[in-house]
Amino acid sequence: MAVDARAVVAANNNADLYEAVFKSHGVGFERLPYAFVGKDEPPPYYSNLTVQSPDRADDVLSLLGGLAARFNGALGLKDSFCELELHDKGFEVLFEASWIWREPGNTPGQRDWQRIDNPHDLEIWEEAWNETGSPTERRMFNEAMLNMPDICFFGLKNDGRFEAGCIGNKSADCIGLSNVFSRSSSEGVFADAAAIVATIDESLPIAGYESGMDLEHARRAGFETVGDLRILVAKAAEF
Repeated sequence: MAVDARAVVAANNNADLYEAVFKSHGVGFERLPYAFVGKDEPPPYYSNLTVQSPDRADDVLSLLGGLAARFNGALGLKDSFCELELHDKGFEVLFEASWIWREPGNTPGQRDWQRIDNPHDLEIWEEAWNETGSPTERRMFNEAMLNMPDICFFGLKNDGRFEAGCIGNKSADCIGLSNVFSRSSSEGVFADAAAIVATIDESLPIAGYESGMDLEHARRAGFETVGDLRILVAKAAEF
């Protein structure tokens, strides 16, 4: 089955976000035309390798072999186009998701969110992100990311705490929408999040990936699915 070109754009935008996060943590990486490869242990929720281009299975397998040797078989992989069969190598599917896409000029949501522009607000934004389904003892988003021009943190703040939030990251051909969270229902949060990240550049489409009810809420906010992906993990991968 042919891969939608929009899914490839979304995957590369996601790799741009990976690059920003890895840089902010001082984690080594390599950008190849077909994959983002972490050279060091990745931060929580991030894979050792994320595929950026379809039809490169042999090249990806070669990379995974080297990573398995480096990290004693403990690996995470973003199979961005569901092309890799790795069960016999010790991998299991952690979760499946779909790439989402919304063209520019779509009906906006509410724009009463704010951009995070200082370390204190970023810290309490991350506390809310943690509490709404992304727990980790490690600080994920640090001040270095506030100084990256193509990375924007947004949130809805009430009484000193964030009720909802998201990250927007700009690439040449789209804006990535990720890390969407809400303390209440996520029913309307995707429309609001899409509206605020669109302010980064209203001429660009918005891309990302979601699963489960979040995917359904994204669809209701005007997004369409343009491909499938899955996250694979192995405790003792063997090549």
